[in-house]
Amino acid sequence: MRVSLSVKIAFLVVACILVVSLGIFLTTNHFITEGFDSQATAELEARQRAVQSKLDTMKEATLAEAFLIASDLALAQAIEARDIPFLQKHAKTILQRTKIDFLTITDAKGVVVARGHSDKTGDSAMDQLAIQRALQGQETVGIEEGTVVKLSVRGGAPVRLGGKLVGAVALGENLGTHQFVDEVKRDMGVECTLFNNETRETTSILREGKRVVGTRMDNPKVIETVLQKSGVFKSRNMILGQLYDTVYWPLVTSSGKVGGMLFIGKDRASIEAVQRGIVWSVLGSAGVVGLFMLGVGLYAARRLTKPILTTIGFAKIVAKGNLNERLDVARNDEVGELADALRDMVKSIKEKIAEAEEKSAEAGRQAQMAEVSRCKAEEAHAQAEAARCDGMLSAAEQLEGVVQGISVVSTQLSRQIDLTSEDMSVQERRTAEAATAMEQMNATVLEVARSASNAAQQASLAKNKAQEGQDVVSKAVTAIGQVDRMAAELEQDMATLGEQARAISGILGVISDIADQTNLLALNAAIEAARAGDAGRGFAVVADEVRKLAEKTMTATKEVGDSIRAIQDGTTRNVGRVKSAAEAAKNASGLAERSGQALEEIVVLVDETTGQVQSIAAASEEQSASSEEINRIVEEVSRITSSTASGMRGSADGVSELSERSRQLEALITSFRTG
Repeated sequence: MRVSLSVKIAFLVVACILVVSLGIFLTTNHFITEGFDSQATAELEARQRAVQSKLDTMKEATLAEAFLIASDLALAQAIEARDIPFLQKHAKTILQRTKIDFLTITDAKGVVVARGHSDKTGDSAMDQLAIQRALQGQETVGIEEGTVVKLSVRGGAPVRLGGKLVGAVALGENLGTHQFVDEVKRDMGVECTLFNNETRETTSILREGKRVVGTRMDNPKVIETVLQKSGVFKSRNMILGQLYDTVYWPLVTSSGKVGGMLFIGKDRASIEAVQRGIVWSVLGSAGVVGLFMLGVGLYAARRLTKPILTTIGFAKIVAKGNLNERLDVARNDEVGELADALRDMVKSIKEKIAEAEEKSAEAGRQAQMAEVSRCKAEEAHAQAEAARCDGMLSAAEQLEGVVQGISVVSTQLSRQIDLTSEDMSVQERRTAEAATAMEQMNATVLEVARSASNAAQQASLAKNKAQEGQDVVSKAVTAIGQVDRMAAELEQDMATLGEQARAISGILGVISDIADQTNLLALNAAIEAARAGDAGRGFAVVADEVRKLAEKTMTATKEVGDSIRAIQDGTTRNVGRVKSAAEAAKNASGLAERSGQALEEIVVLVDETTGQVQSIAAASEEQSASSEEINRIVEEVSRITSSTASGMRGSADGVSELSERSRQLEALITSFRTG
């Protein structure tokens, strides 16, 4: 099946558009997916750290609350006096004014003397690790497992009276309530689940409006990684028919074993919707550009193939024998050279045919002269016969004159035929040389076509590489812009942090002043208590404890002040570094933009080169076809010339035979004359 050059060019343009569009789609989809996935992973890791920090803050607050409650002198005196009603009322009051969910107060033997969350007393709480360590004189906090409260943040502290251990307090927050996971979802925008070993104790994920609690984890990889190996499991999981980016990490209890795990997950529906939107936008843009390129390609193909088709039509007309047709193609490229070559070839063929016709006419005239000579010879022969009857001598003389005339004419005719044969041989050689030259030209055209096709492929590869480089530079510019913005935001945050640190320094100064005043008041109270004697002994103990607390406060305030000053110094250094990073990012962005512009220019130049090389290749292929047709015509002319030369050689043989007969006749006449 014959396929036109226009269809080939259109197919090539469509194929290039499809390949480029596919490359753009795959590259865009890869980098967008990779970028969003990296960002989602980084955000989820930040959320994990924030949740863990929230849990650590709960522990610190629980420990501080336990220390404050245990430092209450009235509480210590009530435990020592076993004032159960006061202790129960006091415990319930503490629960009402704080965020803690439970409070247990024991004596020095671990027997419960009051609970804030229950009226039960008299039982032993020695099975609680916080109570055990508190009765050993240690302040402790951590996550503990229980029978009623499965998982909780629990803190404990010893209760002392005059340096004597009289009891312990244990308090904390229940992690099994929905408050913790709901706060995580509200503040951080992620789903949260707390596991008691493998069982979901509480979760923010809803199914048909209900929390999916009480169900077990059925993923063996999560169980092995988190619960058995105390590792962190990060993956993408399907939860209730929706895809989530998830993180699981262990909850380590105060005893050091893994008692459960925490989960946070981010729904990927919004991320994938944005990805799809970007990909479809890129595909739409590629489609518009592709249609434009297709239109340009078809227009260029039509402009290129129209003169070639005209040239092919002219060659076909010439092949049919019509040498009077005109070829109206005037171009300054390879097609124009092909048209000029065809016009020169037709002109040469006309000249050769005219020359052959002239030689053929000359041969005809010589043949007519030979025919006349033959007739005269026959007439002379008849006269010779008559002369032999009427008078041999007279007739022989007349016949001799005739024979001499025939010999002269035959000799002249033979020379003319020889000359004509030589000319026909020269014409035959010239025609063969023309055919050989056409074959060489055809081979050269084919080589040009192959070279042009290879050059088109190399140009197309160069265009693809340049486009890939342009895409990479564009993404680098975008990434550097994001770094620049993030650096500016970080600079603002660091400045805000510095202001806040200075504000904290002021607050610490106030706290230090208050501690000094408290210490002074405690000293005054101790002096007054000493003056009061035994009546002021209890007050002296309280004053001593207040003084110790004031000294601890001063020491802690000094340490915090030193830390704040270190933070301020570090903040100042970081602000300078962030400014330097922002300037470097701006410089890098400018360089990347200039690189992108250079790559765009390279893409345009390579695209133009590709089009020109493809045009050369296509024109060379059509020129090769036309050259083959011309070669066939030249071979036909050569065949006709060879046939004419063969006829002329036959005529020369006939004239030679006639000359030989004339000599024989002359010899016969001589014998008549002598006989």
